[in-house]
Amino acid sequence: MSLDSITAILTERRPGQRFSFILGFLSALFYIQIAYYTDRTDTAVLLCCFTALFAMHLLLIKSILSFKFLLGFGILFRLIFLFSTPELSDDFYRFFWDGVLVNNQINPFLHLPREIIENPAISIPALDVPLFESLNSPEYYSVYPPVCQFIFWISAYLSNENITSAVLIMKIFMLLAELCSIYLIVKLLKIRHLKKEYIFFYVLNPLLIIELVGNIHFEAFLITFVLFSVYLLHQNKFLLSSLGFALAISAKLTPILLFPFFLKRLKIKKSIAFYSITMTIAFATFLPFFGVEFMHGVSSSLSLYFQKFEFNASIFYIIREIGFWVKGWDIIQAASKWLALSTVSVIALLTIFENTNKQTFPGIFIWPLFIYLAFSSIIHPWYITPIVAFSLFSKYRFPLVWSFTIFLSYSGYRVDGFEEQLWVLLTEYLLVYGVMIYELIKYKDLIALKNPINDFIKSAE
Repeated sequence: MSLDSITAILTERRPGQRFSFILGFLSALFYIQIAYYTDRTDTAVLLCCFTALFAMHLLLIKSILSFKFLLGFGILFRLIFLFSTPELSDDFYRFFWDGVLVNNQINPFLHLPREIIENPAISIPALDVPLFESLNSPEYYSVYPPVCQFIFWISAYLSNENITSAVLIMKIFMLLAELCSIYLIVKLLKIRHLKKEYIFFYVLNPLLIIELVGNIHFEAFLITFVLFSVYLLHQNKFLLSSLGFALAISAKLTPILLFPFFLKRLKIKKSIAFYSITMTIAFATFLPFFGVEFMHGVSSSLSLYFQKFEFNASIFYIIREIGFWVKGWDIIQAASKWLALSTVSVIALLTIFENTNKQTFPGIFIWPLFIYLAFSSIIHPWYITPIVAFSLFSKYRFPLVWSFTIFLSYSGYRVDGFEEQLWVLLTEYLLVYGVMIYELIKYKDLIALKNPINDFIKSAE
């Protein structure tokens, strides 16, 4: 049975209203378990709950329940996480830390947390030792862009610098972003003449529910602003579309990787205007924090991040093992530069060879993001949420497979640290790459090899 057939089956209505409500009720119980009673070191409970939720979300998608009922379930599941403290990620401590700094007119990009906590001239009650000890990156400057910093600040301000209240406010922002994304996805599915039921692969997907609202990850805003930008392009609202994409860059820097794919669709003149307006607005959002020290702090933290940390990688781990075999040590620092160059090169080639007649917009965005992650040394589960969102507008379903297998990476967390499991990496990537290669061979529509350079030049005129 082909993946298209499976997709058709999953989006086809089936009888069983009572059973469907039972599934919804059980799903809510499992989400409550994860949100309030499960630590990320509780591997067996966590993976069992997630596996059950993933299976039940597929069954719910094919249920007899109406569109509005299923949409309501998706929103309800997100609401469950509003009052919980994130247990699967500790990034929120740094979010709060940065927010308190901004609220006290201190640039979070200029000072290491250790400098703040050890400076007797800075006395901020909310930035105490227990909070400092909870940070996962106390020796790194902040790397969170302006949209994130704005939400951090608002949350710290409205909560009167109380971390529990600040977390709730941040989650409300996440929920609002998710609601906007759901609305935009439905609109864009209609524009692309795709089944509106595809939205449920997003609305009911456990990975997105847990990682975005549950764990407060700002990929939610990347998704919202990119979809907003594409939707406005369809409405011929060029300036507002540029604003949307600028905000996406100001939420997470990775949307810059999507820039090249506007060229063939907007042509050269419009593309230059789009790029210029977008980057001007994006740069303007950085101005309140900008300076020589800002550039030094962010660049040093990003450099250390990509040259030191390793987590759940695919191609990088293969290269690392070759490095151990040839050199006898971890070659992450040398490899990171070549991997970055490989990412840019492959994306550039895809831009030239892309078959624009067969690829939808924003469906094509799954590929530059996937290429970036394929060569990355760090792939956290929430990194793939934009790929899952954009895959709804393409034929390719391997991101949905990945949205299940990547959660297995949580199995490596221990009370005393983290240890990756070989069986997890093999299961995750054999399935993902296997399905991806199968789909590429089946559809044969990603690239066009007939005079690709001439076609590229012609389409860009």
